[in-house]
Amino acid sequence: MTKLDNLRKELESILGELNNLLNFRNTPQLEKFKRQLQGEASNIKQEIKKLTETQQEKQERHEDLVDNANRTRSAKNKRTWNYIKSIQKNYFPDKSLAEIRSLLKKHRQGLETDIPDVAWRNPSP
Repeated sequence: MTKLDNLRKELESILGELNNLLNFRNTPQLEKFKRQLQGEASNIKQEIKKLTETQQEKQERHEDLVDNANRTRSAKNKRTWNYIKSIQKNYFPDKSLAEIRSLLKKHRQGLETDIPDVAWRNPSP
């Protein structure tokens, strides 16, 4: 038997157990057990989907993962740079953005910087 067949058999047995649990009265322990079985079934379904995936589907999933990571990173960098620019604009127009960025790194590490905590907490005036 292949791994795929074993997973399908296990999924069938879990779904059968879930159907058998409908005969019992609802208790907190029964609900917890049902959630556990549903979680196991969900994991097995994901594993089956992964095993039956074609090369093209794997490539598409990987591209989606990379696109999502790039979007998240871009959004974080935009937020950080807007934060640094607002500190520069409102408090320290004489300091360069690179200098403020390095001070922000030190501030996040918990080290002392020459920018007061008030500016870090609320960069708007």
